[in-house]
Amino acid sequence: METRAFILPTYFDYSATFLWAMSGALLGAKKGYSPTGILTIAFVSSVGGGLLRDSIFIQNGPPLLLRTPTYLVIIAIATTFVVVFGKYLQRFRHFRYLLAIVDAIGLGAYGVVGMNLAIAARLSWAGVILVGMVNAVGGGILRDILMGKEPSMFQPGTLEQLLALLGCIFFVALVHGLAVNQYDAAWLTIILVFTLRVIAVRYQIQSRPLQGFKDDT
Repeated sequence: METRAFILPTYFDYSATFLWAMSGALLGAKKGYSPTGILTIAFVSSVGGGLLRDSIFIQNGPPLLLRTPTYLVIIAIATTFVVVFGKYLQRFRHFRYLLAIVDAIGLGAYGVVGMNLAIAARLSWAGVILVGMVNAVGGGILRDILMGKEPSMFQPGTLEQLLALLGCIFFVALVHGLAVNQYDAAWLTIILVFTLRVIAVRYQIQSRPLQGFKDDT
């Protein structure tokens, strides 16, 4: 199997970290959290998935975000920006659309980054899929838990977690089943997940709760 791995472009990685940190900080601000609380929500929203990946599943020294100050500086800047200019940022309607685009790209991109690292760590294919999922959606789950909310992946919605899972399975099928090199498989996965995510959001294609299992308590 070809081992050329996909490396996320630095400009996208840093930009996505900044935007997701701002998104998390805005949620914390709307909840009335203190500046430290806002910073914490910004932190887990932007790098929580990678932290889980490196500290629990791929134990290869300190987590990546601790090896360089760049991510922490980006998160601190994003949080400061929200604390100072947050009330004006909420009026900028294009921020929501920009975040949606980055989210749609990042869903596949961060999934394949996690899977490439898992392959390098010689995990099983099931482990590769799990690490990809954690890298893609782990930050959102941590954010919801810290904010006392039921994780969004448990609720009906526009298929975010399902598409991340399908993307991870698609990547593994290409690499393991069809012997496609990891680099090409990564781009095909990103394109597939992005396209399906945009379609799901555009046409409000949503999952539904199972019939006959409503909790009446």
